[in-house]
Amino acid sequence: MARSRWNAQPGYWGVSTGLLWERLRYRLQSGSITNWQLVGPVPARLLLSPSCLRPSDPLLARDFYQGRYSFGGRTVETGSQSPFLAEPPSAAWYAELHGFRWLRHLADANTDLAAAQARALIEDWISGYGKRLREPAYDLPTTASRLIAWIQHARFFLQSSEHGFYRRFMMSLSRQVRYLRNALRGYPDCIDTLQALIALSVASLAIPTAERRQQRIARQLEFQLKRQILPDGAHVSRNPAHLPELLADLLPLAQCYVAASRPVPPELVRAVDRMFPRLRAMRHRDGHLAMFHGAGYDKTDLIAAVLRLDQTEGKTGPHAVQSGYYRLEAGDTVIIADTGTIPKGIDGANCHASALAFELSTLRGRIVTNLGVDRLLRADFGPVARATAAHSTLSVGDVSSARFRRFAGAPRRHDWRAVSGPRRVAVSDWQSDGMTGFSAEHDGYQRVFGLVHERGIAVRPDGGRVDGYDLLRPPSGRKPHAVAAQLRFHFHPGVRVSATQAANTFLLSLESGERWAFRAIGAPAAIEESLFLAAVAGPVRTAQIAIGIEWPETERVSWRFERLSD
Repeated sequence: MARSRWNAQPGYWGVSTGLLWERLRYRLQSGSITNWQLVGPVPARLLLSPSCLRPSDPLLARDFYQGRYSFGGRTVETGSQSPFLAEPPSAAWYAELHGFRWLRHLADANTDLAAAQARALIEDWISGYGKRLREPAYDLPTTASRLIAWIQHARFFLQSSEHGFYRRFMMSLSRQVRYLRNALRGYPDCIDTLQALIALSVASLAIPTAERRQQRIARQLEFQLKRQILPDGAHVSRNPAHLPELLADLLPLAQCYVAASRPVPPELVRAVDRMFPRLRAMRHRDGHLAMFHGAGYDKTDLIAAVLRLDQTEGKTGPHAVQSGYYRLEAGDTVIIADTGTIPKGIDGANCHASALAFELSTLRGRIVTNLGVDRLLRADFGPVARATAAHSTLSVGDVSSARFRRFAGAPRRHDWRAVSGPRRVAVSDWQSDGMTGFSAEHDGYQRVFGLVHERGIAVRPDGGRVDGYDLLRPPSGRKPHAVAAQLRFHFHPGVRVSATQAANTFLLSLESGERWAFRAIGAPAAIEESLFLAAVAGPVRTAQIAIGIEWPETERVSWRFERLSD
């Protein structure tokens, strides 16, 4: 039985009108709020410090001693100068520096020298940025990250500290809590809001807080968790990379409620229980997440650390109806496909036109991928990563299945919005020659070209063969004009692609020694250059197989991946 997912996308003027309020709100919160509004009582002490689940490396603490700071894929040598005075090489480096998650490396070193350096760097930040509210250092996710990190590692660097530093630290901490509370007023419901509420929840338990305010923050957190964590466990933005980050903060928060002898909010427990199975379902055999809607270079060590605490042992079905993903697993072969629509409004910020794209991996490596996102968050690669051509799917007339527009004045991480895209994606189970899989269709090209894209993928029970097809067809009663289309299969940089003597047949050699054959039937195929944006050091060259389709002369292309015996 077919399962459909509908999503009405707002047009340009609908999105633009909504952003007028966001722009005004940002100016009020970052500029017009005067510092006296953040003045308040300074708490005398911290009541607790949550645990930190993020993996740490004491060798990085040694780099900090030597003035070497590596964040977001970039390294800056500052010598004896404070890193907060250095010119940031990228937005990602700046956000990581001001987010202070790196304090865990100093805490892991656990020496007097490491504690002294932590205090010196916090002192540098307080003196340089404590009252500069217009700085990107006060973006909601960066401020939330900084609050959690400061509270998590406070016991480490506050021991043996002078009273003057202790008071300045507590004063800055309380000011940032008040800033977050003010900044959330009128802020749109999105991942930033959820991260800020997690930070405020931690702070409400760690800092003496009025009972009424504590309960209000808990209710707001539960509301956002219920709105943003879908019934199938995915985040409403459909970005898989949000799941390990959220779990790494929600799990210590639950421990804080227990340590404070307070009941854990029920929605927090339910959300965590749903997120664990979904995180597993979005993970390839090598531990990396499928690269859809903003996911790219991911922290496999963080994912592994979080999953070690999974006690749900829950399993999900192959089709995640709410988030729109389909997972096929047979033998050691995994296929993860995008069978959903683009979220509306700010939930769809920075999403991609990846309708019916898929990724293929085995236990010995990833084979078919999407381009992912640039780890350094360079603006030049943003439009490239969002395009349909950057995904292993079919594009018509060099046009993406969704259209995006950038809006000035939006929150920095949410300036790109989808103004059109597939409104309907229908998914059905599909069986072929003893193989099981799915078929799906979307209408992202119906308005412009009058065509519907249908794709089917099935896998053999032992995982040694994957069959698929792609076809274009007009809805009943329509007679569209002839058009050219491109079917692309992007390969991981660890895959070497070479042509064979057989027509439209290619050999795929993995670094692990595993070999696969790819064959296309129905249209000519060729090897072309591609990019893999999600590499550790930035984009690297790789290969793709591109199949040119002239519609209506060619309506359907069939293809097959088959593992070759050693």
